[in-house]
Amino acid sequence: MAVRAGCQGLELRTLAGTPVTPDLSAAERRRIQELCAEAGIEICVVGSDCKLANPNQMARRAEIARAAGFVDLADGWGAAVVRVFGGRFEQSPPEPAVDDLLAAALREVAQQADEYGIQIALETHDAFSSGVRVGRILEKAAHPGAAALWDLGHPFRAGEPVQQTWDAIGAYVAHVHFKDVRRVPGMQDWEPVLAGRGDLPLDDMIGRLAQGDYYGYVSVEWERRVDPVADDPAAALPQHTQVIRELLARHGG
Repeated sequence: MAVRAGCQGLELRTLAGTPVTPDLSAAERRRIQELCAEAGIEICVVGSDCKLANPNQMARRAEIARAAGFVDLADGWGAAVVRVFGGRFEQSPPEPAVDDLLAAALREVAQQADEYGIQIALETHDAFSSGVRVGRILEKAAHPGAAALWDLGHPFRAGEPVQQTWDAIGAYVAHVHFKDVRRVPGMQDWEPVLAGRGDLPLDDMIGRLAQGDYYGYVSVEWERRVDPVADDPAAALPQHTQVIRELLARHGG
C-alpha cells in the first residue's frame, strides 16, 4: 500500500493489528527489515507506546527500560527516531513537577539512544498535546537527542494557535504526523477525514515546516473510525500523500 502511494518511508507501530514491541524475535525483526528493503522503503520511525510521565517511580522506570528496548529495535532497522508519549495519569502531581519527571526521563532515554544516533521524539498527545508544554519540557531535558513529534491534530484540537505551537517546538521537530480532522456536529469529539476536508489549517502547518527548513519525514496518520465503511486507509493514504506533495510544492519544499 505504501509503495503504491509513492511513500519513501514507513513508521512502524503495528503489524497486522499487533503493536510492534521489543518482544519481537530476531527472526521477526529480520523479516520486517527484509520486507521493507525489498519494497525499497526506509523504516524511518519506530512508534513506541512508552509513557514516560508516569508519576509512579517503579512504573516510570519500567517505561524507561521499555523505551531502551525500542531504541534497540530502531538501531537494528536503521530508524533515526523513536516516538514516545508523556501519557495521561489521574494521580499526576502538579504540572511543573510532572514536567520535571518527564524531562528527566526523556534525558535518560536520549542519553542511551545517543550512542546509536537515534532521537527520542515526544509526541504532542494526551496531557502533553500543547506544543508550548512540550517545548518547555524539551528545554528542561536539555539534550540534543530529545526531540518533538508534531502531531498536527492534537495541539489544534486543544485550542493552541499554529504560530504558538511552531514557535514552541519548531526547533525541536524530528517527525510529523499529518492528518485532517473535523469536529463531529453537536459533539465535542473529532473524527479523521480526508486531507483538506477537515478543520486543520494544513496549508499553514506545512508552510511552517517548509519555511523552517524541516528535512524529516511527514508521516500520514489515519486513525480508525467507528463507521467501518468510512474507515478506508487504502483510500486515505494516497490521497493524503498527494495533498502533502501539493502543499510542499506550493511552499517550495
